[in-house]
Amino acid sequence: MIMEPKIIYENSNYLVISKPIGIAVHPGADRTSYTICDWLCSKYPQITTLPWKSRSRIGIVHRLDKDTSGIMILAKNPETLDHFQNQFKKRKVGKFYLALVLGKPKQEQKTIYGFISSSPKNRKAQKVQLIDFGLDERERKNTGTKYHVKEKYSFDKKDITLLDVEIFTGRKHQIRAHLKYEGYPILGDTLYTTKPARKLSQKLDLNRQFLHAYRIKIVDPAGKQVMFEDNLPRDLKQVLDKLNQSKNVV
Repeated sequence: MIMEPKIIYENSNYLVISKPIGIAVHPGADRTSYTICDWLCSKYPQITTLPWKSRSRIGIVHRLDKDTSGIMILAKNPETLDHFQNQFKKRKVGKFYLALVLGKPKQEQKTIYGFISSSPKNRKAQKVQLIDFGLDERERKNTGTKYHVKEKYSFDKKDITLLDVEIFTGRKHQIRAHLKYEGYPILGDTLYTTKPARKLSQKLDLNRQFLHAYRIKIVDPAGKQVMFEDNLPRDLKQVLDKLNQSKNVV
């Protein structure tokens, strides 16, 4: 059963939701299941009569992966959609995530830069290359993923790190692909993973990727800088509780 989004904030122009896992943001080429777009249109049927540029993405300002939880902004009218999307295009939005990864980064903070494009080996995945002149110019996307270490753990004789991550752009699977490229796969991820990460995820009873969009900063239609936050969902909190308990075992 798919959980419905929880409304964090709402006014006449937009709403902020906490997106649960297991629900896509909008229909894809191979997807006909229930989406956030469907939920929005069913909750506010009057907005479907407005002149949206894309009928399949009504109100969708930005996206999160199907199995990434966290904060999203949805527009109730085309004008508000344009207002928010322009900030995303100009990279003026603060987007922050929590990610639990296998490994211990050598640096307390770092920005990962790399071209991201579709993987020729797996149509569902992305590939990362720091320099690749073989890529078509249209495919080249110089992206930035900045992380800093929030907490360090040791579990089952493995190093685990909780990262606070900020992204400057928003390429498909950007955080997951970049962190895997750096050698720190997100625990619970089934696409950008390694055998040790899969085994450790099972031992932690982690059944989905530990990636949660917890904060967003943006300018609202009234011209005011606003910030919204979303707490970790229960399943991810339970994983951190288990790791914290292991710290206290002598």
